[in-house]
Amino acid sequence: MSAPTAPEGTRPTTVDEQARPTESAQRSETAEQAEQAEHAELSIRNQLLELMSTTDIFVTLLMVADHRNEPEAFEVPISSELADQLVEQALESISAAGGAELRPSTPGFKPDAHQWVYQPKTEGALSAVEAEIIRPTLQQYDRGQKFGRQNLLVLRLRDEAGVDIAQLCQGFSPEKDLAPKNKILALWQGERFATVGEDALVIDRKLRLIVLADHVVMSSDYAYESIFGALPGLRQQAAETYRKSLGQLPIVGGEELAQACASDMSMMKKLLSIQAKLSSPEYADALKMDRLLVFLDQNPQLEIPIDRTGPEPALVFQKDVQHRWQLLKLLDDDYLRSDLTDITYEANSKTRFGD
Repeated sequence: MSAPTAPEGTRPTTVDEQARPTESAQRSETAEQAEQAEHAELSIRNQLLELMSTTDIFVTLLMVADHRNEPEAFEVPISSELADQLVEQALESISAAGGAELRPSTPGFKPDAHQWVYQPKTEGALSAVEAEIIRPTLQQYDRGQKFGRQNLLVLRLRDEAGVDIAQLCQGFSPEKDLAPKNKILALWQGERFATVGEDALVIDRKLRLIVLADHVVMSSDYAYESIFGALPGLRQQAAETYRKSLGQLPIVGGEELAQACASDMSMMKKLLSIQAKLSSPEYADALKMDRLLVFLDQNPQLEIPIDRTGPEPALVFQKDVQHRWQLLKLLDDDYLRSDLTDITYEANSKTRFGD
């Protein structure tokens, strides 16, 4: 049977022409994302400017225990002088964010000093904290309240009508408590020094995380991650990178490795380093199991076991602290061979020649 022919007056479409609709859709999607980012940045900046121009702002200081799991908020009584200072400091941070270049938070992006990043609010630890601190009635803090190693300080800002307009957050731990312990602390009071009470509290002037109506604005991703854990985008991107890299290899204990990479923020960031290499053909070729087996046979000092009991060899994930990073380091190509000595080294940081 003869092959079908194109109707008279037409010609078959080429591969390039067949790809154009996909490329057009990608361009359209990119343009839509850029438009959404521009809209978000404009909305955030307008909210920050509105906050800066608000004349009467009322602040409530809260301490939140167990903020990553089951947050419990306590309202802290403060003097009017301290309240004025906290509002002043909050407005200084809001002004810094409002005068900065705003960029969407992207895993791996490190903002410069003139940049702040933002992230849409999502379900998780932050939303649970927000629901807790805006309740009509809150528990009152008393000096007998015990806090764990990691807690949260929140400045809750409201306008004169009592409407919540923003919250500013920073981490709080017993180390930020000026309890004297093995030291005597004294404060100059104009004419003489006086001892500082055990319940004195240190509040960092640099408030780096601002919660608005629909977004979180921060000086860096770390400002969020140090308080609430991994940003949603980081977790999703790490999972996708795992699927494309380690997920393609036979690994004994692979499910445990996947779970570790989904919960350990440092492992997630290591996967970002791997992701940056995935587009390189030479890197993708090196990820094939036969190449990895040759490399591991030549470098037994790396201590990555190979299970050869099954029909095909498989890598082995060791979950103990000493070895749990080995497979990630292998895929991140964290090894260098010296042309001078022909010795292979483990490298924590490297820059490719010619880059």
